[in-house]
Amino acid sequence: MSTPPDVSPEPSPTSTTSPTSPTSTGSELSPAPTRRKRGAGHIVAIVVACLLLLPGFGLLTGGAAVGLAQAFATDDDGYFDVALDRVESDGVAIATHDLWMDDVDDDAGPWVLGWLDVDLRLRVDGAASTDDVFVGIARSADVEAYLAGTEYSEVRELDDLRPRYRQYAGGTEIGEPVSQDFWTVSTVGTGEQVLDWEARGGRWSIVVMNADGSADVAADVDVGVRSGLVTPIAVFLLVTGGITVTLAIVLIVIGVRGRRAPEAPDHEVLPPLGPQPGGPLPPPALDAAAQLDDRLDDDARQPTPVG
Repeated sequence: MSTPPDVSPEPSPTSTTSPTSPTSTGSELSPAPTRRKRGAGHIVAIVVACLLLLPGFGLLTGGAAVGLAQAFATDDDGYFDVALDRVESDGVAIATHDLWMDDVDDDAGPWVLGWLDVDLRLRVDGAASTDDVFVGIARSADVEAYLAGTEYSEVRELDDLRPRYRQYAGGTEIGEPVSQDFWTVSTVGTGEQVLDWEARGGRWSIVVMNADGSADVAADVDVGVRSGLVTPIAVFLLVTGGITVTLAIVLIVIGVRGRRAPEAPDHEVLPPLGPQPGGPLPPPALDAAAQLDDRLDDDARQPTPVG
C-alpha cells in the first residue's frame, strides 16, 4: 500500500488590511434642496402690507411737508405770513365778521383752535389820507351794533389774496373807535401797527378804521398765523408713518418667503464601503493553492481502510 506523498504546504500570502490603510467612506451627498411654501396666512400678510403702504407713505409725506413748511415757510417768530392786496373802502370801516363760523353764539366754536394753540398776528399800515390807523378785534355782535347804520365794507372772501367785499350803505358819521370799550385787543397809531391775538372759538370780527373814524379807509395788511403744535404734529406723522411702512415691509418679507419645507433626497444614501476606522478586520482571504493543501492534509489524517 502506497503512501501519498507528503506535500508540505507552502505558506500562502494572506490578504490583510492594515488599520491604517485608507478606506473608502462612500459618496458624500450635498444637503437636500429646500423649498418654501406659502399658506393662507402668508397671502393675508402680503395683502395687509399692501394696504398699509399707502397710508404709511402718506403719513411720511405729510410729516415731511409740515416739517419743511415750519422750517422754511415761517419767519423768525414762527408765523406763516400772507400779505393781502390793499384793502380799501369808501365808508368808515373795513370789517370781517364771524372769522371762524357763521352760526355760533358766545364762546362756542371750533374746539380745534384751542387744541392747535393758534396765534394770530396782524400788521396794518395805513394808506389813506390820514396815516393814523386803528385795528381791533371784538365779538361780532358788538361790532355789528357799532357799525349799524354806517357805510362800510365787509371782506367776504379772498380771490388770489384779493379781497372781495360786501358793501353796506349808510352814513359816514361814527364815534372814534378808540373810545369804545368792547374791543378784546386793539392798537392805534401812525405807521405800521402790529396786533397779536390768541385765537379762540366764537363769533369774532376784525375791524380796520381811520383813528378818527373818518371815511375813506385804506391799508396794507399782512396776516400771520402760528401754532404751537406744528412741530409735534410733524414728528407724530413722521414716526407713525415710519412705523407703518416698516411693519408693511416686514409683512411683505414674511409673506414672500413663506415657510421652509425640506424636500426628500432624490436617491438612497449608500453605506460606506470597506472597514470602518476602529472596527474589526475581515478574515484573510485564501487563494486556491492554499485551499488544496488544506484538503490534502485532511485526507492524510483519515485512516486507510484494510481490505
